[in-house]
Amino acid sequence: MVRLQPRSFTIVLIIVAAVSIAAAQNKSVSKVGGTLVVAVPVSQGLVVCSDKRLYNEATGTFRDDFTKIHKVNDKALFVATHTTGFLNQASGKMAFDIFDLTQNYVSQHSFTPNSEFWNGFRNEIRSKLLAYFSKLKFADLPETDYANNRLLFNLVFFTVESSAAKSYSISVFYEKAKTPIVDVSGVTSELVRTPKLLGKGKDVMVLFAKKPELARDPSILKFDQSYFNVERTSPRDAVIFASKLFSLTNANLPQARVSATHDCALLSSQNGFHWIDDFGSITSARFELINE
Repeated sequence: MVRLQPRSFTIVLIIVAAVSIAAAQNKSVSKVGGTLVVAVPVSQGLVVCSDKRLYNEATGTFRDDFTKIHKVNDKALFVATHTTGFLNQASGKMAFDIFDLTQNYVSQHSFTPNSEFWNGFRNEIRSKLLAYFSKLKFADLPETDYANNRLLFNLVFFTVESSAAKSYSISVFYEKAKTPIVDVSGVTSELVRTPKLLGKGKDVMVLFAKKPELARDPSILKFDQSYFNVERTSPRDAVIFASKLFSLTNANLPQARVSATHDCALLSSQNGFHWIDDFGSITSARFELINE
């Protein structure tokens, strides 16, 4: 938990896997990533929003239309931060995609947050990554991200269980070697009682520390720890808050590689999973087909 007190406000946000800019990769395989995710407990359940930028480390190009929130079932969704996959520059296609791997696994296994599910999923991640790396020459393997303790990516599942919002986090670590080393952490779970930032969250908090006037916006100040109240927070409040964070990050921290465009979903304790718009209202179900 991070507590920053830049002058006139105190905002408390749980930061998961804040990351720095990764080193450039080789020309045949490149990382794609750059993500800010905002999760806010609300009176109806939990709102999760993510930016839409997919950044190619090797080419310096990006697209701002990529959906990073994926539905698991009516009471669960998942997101990924840091490196989300590897792009084959020759074919221009994703050679490894953690979103696809996770979506395929949850579609084939009933999601139940118990040891059997998590152990099977962790083994799946490790085996698929090692299989992918085994096809590459040593020179083409991605470099180790020592700046972030060998972190490759984080996966976070959010659920609403018995009206309680929870998160389940898995970290995957990688080291370049003749035989690549892949370590998958155990699952860390916690109740989501306050707003939670994943990915570039630390960058946002550093921005607020340097420019505290930005955090005095009413849509952000409402989430000061002195004022935040789950029962008084609506999906619309959460979406406005997240939207402001995406816009501020995009405008003030281009190196964070976060888009102003975003997607938001509501995990309702009563009505399950729904995509929601900038007003916190349920949108057409057709959006659930994006990237799936």
